Amino acid sequence: MSKDTQTALLEAAKQLIGERGYTGTSVRELAAVSGTNLAAVNYHFGSREKLLNQAILQSFLEWTDSIGQAHRDQTPTDPNAGPLEHMAAGARTALAEFPQRLPLFATFLEALLQGRRSPELQHQLAEHYAEQRRRLAAIVTTGAREPMRPDRRLEVIASFLLATVDGLLLQSMLDPEAVPTGDELAGLYEELAAATRASGPSSTSQARDAT
Repeated sequence: MSKDTQTALLEAAKQLIGERGYTGTSVRELAAVSGTNLAAVNYHFGSREKLLNQAILQSFLEWTDSIGQAHRDQTPTDPNAGPLEHMAAGARTALAEFPQRLPLFATFLEALLQGRRSPELQHQLAEHYAEQRRRLAAIVTTGAREPMRPDRRLEVIASFLLATVDGLLLQSMLDPEAVPTGDELAGLYEELAAATRASGPSSTSQARDAT
């Protein structure tokens, strides 16, 4: 068995979870779609559940990376653009992909519930969120005009952004029409940025210092 086999299984798991959900994805289907054999799942991952959990978490990390790349491509050219303008750019990218991400998010919620009964999975999920915060913090620093050293404030910003996306995904599962579009959320950030600038230089400086 090779590293290519692991990659093939993970890619098959991502595909099948989106099509069939967590409980509907069988070992036999994983082997068929990945072009491997039935023993490969346990050999490389220990169980079907561990493979599916890893595939879910990897998918969300890849989504974060794609948001980061889109953010770098769309970084505001205005030299006066602050963190709120950069958050607006990221909001458009994130919410545009909600329809494709909802099936995986539903499965992720299943994994969260399983984590209450599995210390190993709970630890894996906690590590996943720590990595998500690290990657989001890196995206935030891309929008900073001056270098930002990692500190508690940066962790708070990353946690806020992660909570916003998770919360909107959850609401979208229940009532998609009630969730703001990327343009609407971006517009909110831009209005806040404009209000901050209008309140005066000292307030603007304080807002930047807070990030």
